[in-house]
Amino acid sequence: MGDRTVDVATRTGVRSVALVLLTLVVSTACGAPDVDHSVGGAHEVRCQQFESFSGRLLVGDSPSLPTVPDVAPLPSLLPVEPGVPPLPAPVVPTLDSIEIEQTAAADTIVFGLGGDGPMGWTARFVQLPLLHGTDDPVSISGACVLQIDLTGVDSNIDALRREVPMRLSPEGEGSSVLEVLSYPRSTELMQSFVGTLSGTPTVTIEASIDRSAITVSISS
Repeated sequence: MGDRTVDVATRTGVRSVALVLLTLVVSTACGAPDVDHSVGGAHEVRCQQFESFSGRLLVGDSPSLPTVPDVAPLPSLLPVEPGVPPLPAPVVPTLDSIEIEQTAAADTIVFGLGGDGPMGWTARFVQLPLLHGTDDPVSISGACVLQIDLTGVDSNIDALRREVPMRLSPEGEGSSVLEVLSYPRSTELMQSFVGTLSGTPTVTIEASIDRSAITVSISS
């Protein structure tokens, strides 16, 4: 009888453990999230933004053409006078700085510009960020990636290197932006990529003549 009692108790214990394990498996399967990847400590979500933006900005003062006096036509070929300096190279806008400004309402990436002349910009959400002129993917964290292209500008930022991009991250907590990657100019195009925490970020872009800057504000 003692052996039989122990045997029955053992079987009962095994059945109980089996039922508990089955319950845990079912509960875990029903409560498991659809996505288990994480970005910045939060569950990653699929980007739901597809907007694009573009514009042009006149930086500084447009270089004026020299006035020609009202005189008789000059011959097509003129001798070069000794000691006369050559004509200066054309002045173009320059990208002088890239910074992140944080407020309670939004995170703003500020592209500070210098020099004179017109330049263009575009911004669009991309599913697969690629470096211009190559098929190299850009490794950046974020649920959404906003690609920002500047055209018609030179760079005054020594930290911009193609092999190792300049990386900026917000310092405060609760930021809408995870990181910003910026690359030097390649065939008249300068690229930056912004990774956002939210899959539905709100983007506002302003090209300011007074500030000589392009500001990209992102909020969740």
